Amino acid sequence: MASPTEAVLWRARLWLLAGCLAAVPAVALRGADVAAAVARDRVAAAAYQRGVALQHAQRYDEAATAFRNAIATSPTAIGAYADLGDVELSQGHFDEAVQAYRRLMAIYPYTYFGELYRRVGFIELRGESLEAAVQDLRQASALDPQDWHAFYLLGHAQYRLGDLQAARTTWERVLVLNPGFQPANERLRQLDAQHR
Repeated sequence: MASPTEAVLWRARLWLLAGCLAAVPAVALRGADVAAAVARDRVAAAAYQRGVALQHAQRYDEAATAFRNAIATSPTAIGAYADLGDVELSQGHFDEAVQAYRRLMAIYPYTYFGELYRRVGFIELRGESLEAAVQDLRQASALDPQDWHAFYLLGHAQYRLGDLQAARTTWERVLVLNPGFQPANERLRQLDAQHR
């Protein structure tokens, strides 16, 4: 006959064994979830790679479809959003390009968005959505006050909206940040010539 201590230890072992066995289905389910996520990521990566190849071949409609498939398969496929925006821009689909970048900004895991705001502002500038471009380019320059390119694009949007003084101030800021940037000098000379 077992001592009382051995009996307690035996019961503890049985409870531990039961607890371990009870955890097996949860671990198996988690393993299945991980396996499914890995499979989805592989399918998304294949769709993304297909989109990149099609983009390089200038088959933009097909590339956009491949990037959309990558996003639908794995909504966190960050590269697919940017490349979708780029192929939409290549086709002159400005609203769709902006939408792709905005979706990227909504899921992007980092708080630094200056470059993304600059890209959206550039697309809006090309699509003649000038007020939206000013707003996004101001945001880009606020997030990165050293981004002379964001300031340069902002000056263009301000100029097209007829805010010539703001454009002048912005292009002067470009020259403070990047003194050798000739296009900003040319824009300032153009403004001077218009007001003689």
